[in-house]
Amino acid sequence: MEDQNRRLPGCDGLFGADCDPATLGLVALPSDEIHLWLVDLDQPPRPLAELAATLAADEWQRAERFRCPDQRHRFIAGRGLLRTLLGAYLGCAAATLRLTVGPHGKPGLADADAGAAAGLQFNLSHSAHRALYAVAWRDVGVDVECLERRVSHLAVLERICTPREWALFQAWPTERLQRAFFACWTRKEAIAKAQGDGLAGGLRQLEVCWPADGDPEGRMTLSDTDGRIWSVLNLPLEAGWGGALAASGADWRWRGWDWR
Repeated sequence: MEDQNRRLPGCDGLFGADCDPATLGLVALPSDEIHLWLVDLDQPPRPLAELAATLAADEWQRAERFRCPDQRHRFIAGRGLLRTLLGAYLGCAAATLRLTVGPHGKPGLADADAGAAAGLQFNLSHSAHRALYAVAWRDVGVDVECLERRVSHLAVLERICTPREWALFQAWPTERLQRAFFACWTRKEAIAKAQGDGLAGGLRQLEVCWPADGDPEGRMTLSDTDGRIWSVLNLPLEAGWGGALAASGADWRWRGWDWR
């Protein structure tokens, strides 16, 4: 099946006061699709208050730990937008959802919330004022990064890469190193999150940064020690941002929307 590796198409006004996410057909999620949602966490006061009303008590406790108002508001927006999105897929009110966290930090839905939609999986990532959500009927992981972060690229790559990846990166042209670094880092993060092991699984055990065609951002399929098949690819986001998507199997494509 052809990959839809295109820029995320616009979806303006989704979180407007009079907009119902269900009207976009979010509940129609084919088994061979992964839906991606790129959002802006800097929400105006009125939408932010509406999103805040959907949070659970433990989420409010986490929000109150942020001393910086901007960080607190972004956390509230991120959780509220996630709840709104999942509520649209599940056909229920965002405030009624019970979100869980696995042993390695992988988010999920309580069984009682999933109901007839048991098996619905999601993942999320945030950087600066942007967040990226993925929803699918399979294990899935995403990562998004602001490319303006100051990073010692080679020092980090030496720590996270397999020996073969590290040797290839050392030969990579300096002027292309930043882009290649974030392509690799986001792939490592995304597939570790999809597998559910988090970083505890060992980034140096995951060779995902150099597909056979030599393009460090191309789609790559691999199998783990249990024989499960996984696929990972980088996403064509706007300038200044990098991201990756990983999921179980190779029989999937992605569709995306950019909420502004």
